[in-house]
Amino acid sequence: MHWATVSNNVNLSLRIAGAVALALVVAGCATVADVGKGAARGVSRAGESIAGRLTAADAPQVEAELPTLDREFAVTVAAEFRVTDGTPDGFPKPRPAFTDDAVYTLGEDRDVVFAHALQEGERLWRARLKAVVTGGVGVGDGLVLVGTANGAVIALDASDGKERWRAELKSEVLTPPTARDGIAVVATGDGHLYGLSSADGARKWSIERDVPTLSLRGGSTPMTTALQAIHGFADGHLAAVDLRTGRSLWNVPIARPRGRTDLERMVDVDCQPVIANGAVFAAAYQGRVGAVDLATGAVGWGREVSCDSALAADTFNVYLTDVDDRVLALDQRSGRVFWEQKELEGRHLTAPAVLGTALVVADVEGYVHWLSTDDGRLLGRSRPTKDAFLLPPQVHNGRVYLISESGRLYALEAGS
Repeated sequence: MHWATVSNNVNLSLRIAGAVALALVVAGCATVADVGKGAARGVSRAGESIAGRLTAADAPQVEAELPTLDREFAVTVAAEFRVTDGTPDGFPKPRPAFTDDAVYTLGEDRDVVFAHALQEGERLWRARLKAVVTGGVGVGDGLVLVGTANGAVIALDASDGKERWRAELKSEVLTPPTARDGIAVVATGDGHLYGLSSADGARKWSIERDVPTLSLRGGSTPMTTALQAIHGFADGHLAAVDLRTGRSLWNVPIARPRGRTDLERMVDVDCQPVIANGAVFAAAYQGRVGAVDLATGAVGWGREVSCDSALAADTFNVYLTDVDDRVLALDQRSGRVFWEQKELEGRHLTAPAVLGTALVVADVEGYVHWLSTDDGRLLGRSRPTKDAFLLPPQVHNGRVYLISESGRLYALEAGS
């Protein structure tokens, strides 16, 4: 599931450690180092992308057969429709945004935003931006928000797609912006986090953290509560600031760099954190998963797990897909591994999503796997398409939504 490219536009899997090390030495950005199986996306050097484009010929190959299932698990495709004209090449893969009644996606050339009704798939509007979007689509405060390669943030009216405002920042926007209570929060590739007015894009505040020599290309979407903006940075820290003023509330390390080379010391907090039961759960690449008290920033526990995709949570556990395609459930109170599912290793899994007592992950062959949240056993699987699923499932109104590499959305409902 994890592929990267180097500055000469030769696509390479970072799973082939020797070849990647050689390529990075040639590019002048690292010495030989085995970064293992999980290097996730393109790599950036001090905030500047050295990633190229992922093409169909470079699609990851499944390395494991499907496990045998003991019983059938009923899954219904409740809806299927096209929501974009294709998945853009390159990294980061643009994330869609969901509301209760609509889905917003980016076009194949990264310059068009589509809005579709979530239930029946009717296209609501289409907006051409005359700019290249890098990080995906965010929503909030009645806006659809995107960031561009040139550091612009564009706000569209969620009802009709008309541009409301455009703000210029200093660096590429690699993650979807978000907005709440009059503040749009934006992270940029140079380590800045901005708070902009949702009304007109005026800058309200900004903070900055140093960017390591090498970092993963992309990042987590900033999260907001009624009082806070929370974001994970490329230096391994998770920070919270006052949503309205940008005043620092807490700043804690999820993982600390280790090793002698820049590759070995990569600890980006690029997994999308999740908030549950008054805590923030976050993970760092080549590092740790940790629990942080939402109010105080006190670190409750940390566990050695390497992850570069979104976390999920229910009442009791935190769920993740690690870089070896193992699905884990960690106890929210202690960090103890409650269960571990290894039968899907090598299938290039997405991050998980929780639907009731089921955990859902998808793979690059179009299979959707359903696991029990109780013990991780495989409940069943479905294959709505042979196209790859590269983005995490989304759960809304009792349905699981997945977008395939060809730009089709599938709404799945689980039976008994």
